[in-house]
Amino acid sequence: RLRQLELERQRAAEEEECRAREEAERRRQQEEEGARRRAEEARRRRLVEEFLSTNGFAGVNERKKKSGTFSSGFTYPLHAAVKAKDAQAVELLLWAGAEKELKDSAKLTPL
Repeated sequence: RLRQLELERQRAAEEEECRAREEAERRRQQEEEGARRRAEEARRRRLVEEFLSTNGFAGVNERKKKSGTFSSGFTYPLHAAVKAKDAQAVELLLWAGAEKELKDSAKLTPL
C-alpha cells in the first residue's frame, strides 16, 4: 500500500513536470511568434516610410502637388503607387491605412 502511494506521487510529480515543460514550450513559441510579427510590422513600416520619402509624401493620406512642367494639381501616395504599377507599395499603403476613396485633383480614386 505504501509503495502504491509512493508510485502515485511520483507519477503525479512527473505529470506536473511534463505540464510545466509543455507550458514553457508554448510560451516560448508564443514569444517567438510575437517577435516575428513585430519584425514583420517593422519591416512593413520601414518600406512604407521609404516609399513615402522617396516619392515626396509626408504621410499615407497626405497629398502633394504634382511635379512636372505640364502638371498641376495634387496626388496621394496610393495614386502614385497605382500609377507606377507598384503592387507591393499598393499593398503596404493599404496595410498602413491609406484611404482608397481619396480623390486626386482630377477627381479620380486610385483603384
